[in-house]
Amino acid sequence: MLDRNSATARLTRQMQSTESAVSDALIQSLSLMHTAAIAQRDIDSDVHDSQAALLRMGKLVDGLLSAQSAAMRVHGQLADIAREVNGPEEPTCPDREFFTTGVAANAS
Repeated sequence: MLDRNSATARLTRQMQSTESAVSDALIQSLSLMHTAAIAQRDIDSDVHDSQAALLRMGKLVDGLLSAQSAAMRVHGQLADIAREVNGPEEPTCPDREFFTTGVAANAS
């Protein structure tokens, strides 16, 4: 059974780990897309096949951006819960305006 401090510490670590994992996946996917675009330009003889792959990579990147926005919203909700139960506030929370005003949802 978790007490308040243990739960807060574990959630903080896991939230940071989750946000980092999503960011790393986004970075790797964009790197893959970059390399694929260069390969399409420089060496691909059948542009139609590689174009389909690039379009799918775009959907992958879009999904990761959505996941990153969802993670920010979860972070904010967990911070709200922590305040409600008098848990310690994490000093590195993202700017609340980003995920409460719809900026993330309207970024695309």
